[in-house]
Amino acid sequence: MPAPFEHIDAIALYRDLTPERAMELQDILASDPAAAALLRKWCAVRASLVREMGEASADPEQFVLFVLHESGRAAALTDSERMRVEEIAPAFRQILADSSGLAAVASVIRNDMQDFEAHWAAWFTEASVGEAPASPRVSSSRSIRPVRRDRIPSRRVPAQAPSSKRRVLQAGIGVAAAAVLATLVFFLFPVDPDTVTVRTAVAEVRTVALPDGSSVRLLDDSRLTYASGAMVEGGQRRVEFEGRALFDIIPGTDRFLLVTPDAQVTVLGTSFGARTAGDGTEVVLVEGSLRLSGRRAPDKAVLLAPGQMSRMTSAGVPSDPVFVRIHEHLAWTGLFVFHATPVRDILPLLSGHYGVDISADEALLDERVTGRFAQEESLAGTLDIVAMAIGAAVETDKTESEDGSEGYHLTSLR
Repeated sequence: MPAPFEHIDAIALYRDLTPERAMELQDILASDPAAAALLRKWCAVRASLVREMGEASADPEQFVLFVLHESGRAAALTDSERMRVEEIAPAFRQILADSSGLAAVASVIRNDMQDFEAHWAAWFTEASVGEAPASPRVSSSRSIRPVRRDRIPSRRVPAQAPSSKRRVLQAGIGVAAAAVLATLVFFLFPVDPDTVTVRTAVAEVRTVALPDGSSVRLLDDSRLTYASGAMVEGGQRRVEFEGRALFDIIPGTDRFLLVTPDAQVTVLGTSFGARTAGDGTEVVLVEGSLRLSGRRAPDKAVLLAPGQMSRMTSAGVPSDPVFVRIHEHLAWTGLFVFHATPVRDILPLLSGHYGVDISADEALLDERVTGRFAQEESLAGTLDIVAMAIGAAVETDKTESEDGSEGYHLTSLR
C-alpha cells in the first residue's frame, strides 16, 4: 500500500484527533512528503465544500447523516440532526448533482448501508468483551484501508457496547465519515505517482501502447491517463480519457474501465471509438461488447452490441443503443473502419473521399469487408486490399467518369 494511504484515516479526521494522535500525525507529515501532500488535497476538498455550503455543512459527519436521511433512515437521526439535515439537504443535493466524485461517495454509503449496522454491532460486541476486533469495511472502488479502532478520536468511541441500534449507528458515523469522505480525495485528486498522461496537440494523432498490450489511437487535442506497470487497480484496468480516440482492448481476466468526465465504459476485450464533448460522451462499438453508464448513476447502464452507438444524455444516463454505420460515425478517427461492411456501402465512401468514380460487379456488392484503412493512404492501395478480401480484381475504367478521368471497377474472379 502506498505510504500516504496508511494514514488516510488520521488525515480525514485531522480536525478531531486527540492531542496525542495529532502530535503523531505531525511527526508523520514532517517525515512523509506524500502524506503531507495528501493532507493538503484533503483540505482542498473540504475547503471546496465550505465555499459551497458553509463551515458546518462541510463536516463529513453531516454528509453521512444526509445520506442516511436520503436513504430512508431518517428515524436513526435525532430530532436536532434531522432538522439540521433538512436545512442543508438542498445544498447537498446541488453539490451531488455537480460533483461526480461526491456522488460516487454517496453511492458507496448507500450500497453499504444494509450491512452497516450488522458490522458495527458485531464490532462493538467483540470490543465489549475485550477482544481485538477486525476493522469493518467500507466498500469502495479505491483501495483504502478501513479505519482502525485505535485511530478513531476517543470521544467518538463509547466505553461499552451500545444497547440500541440508534447508538450503534451513531458510534459508527464518525468512522464512516473518515472512510468514505477520505475516498473523495482520490476521486478528485488522483495521487498515484506512477501514472502516465499523454496529451496530443492540435492536428496531432498518436498511437499509445498501454502496458497490458492494448492500443489507443489518440486524436488531436485529447488526453489519456493510465497507471504504468501492471495498470491494474482493484481488479480492473483503468484509463481516464478526454477527447477523441479509437480503442483496441485486448481480452483479459481484469475488466478494462474507461472513465470520461461524465461516463464510464466497462469492457473485457473489444474495439470501440469514444469522444467527449460539451454535450457528453459518445461511444461506437466496432466489435466485442461493452457496458456504458454515467459516473453519477453507475447502476443505470446499457449494453452495446457491435455496430451500436450510445451517448450520454443531459440527465446523466446513456441513451438507448442504436445501430449505425460504423464507417460514417468513426470517420473522425482518420481511418476507414469497416466491420462486416458491405461493398455497396464502401464504394460510395471511397469514391466521395478520393473524388474518383468506383464501381463493382453486381455479384460483389453484398460481399462484406472487415478492416481499417488510413484515410491518407492511396486509393489504389486501399482498393487492392479490398479486392483481395472479396476475390476481385481492380480494373481502371475511364468510361466511368463524365470528364474522362480515370475510374476504377472491381471485377469478380469467382
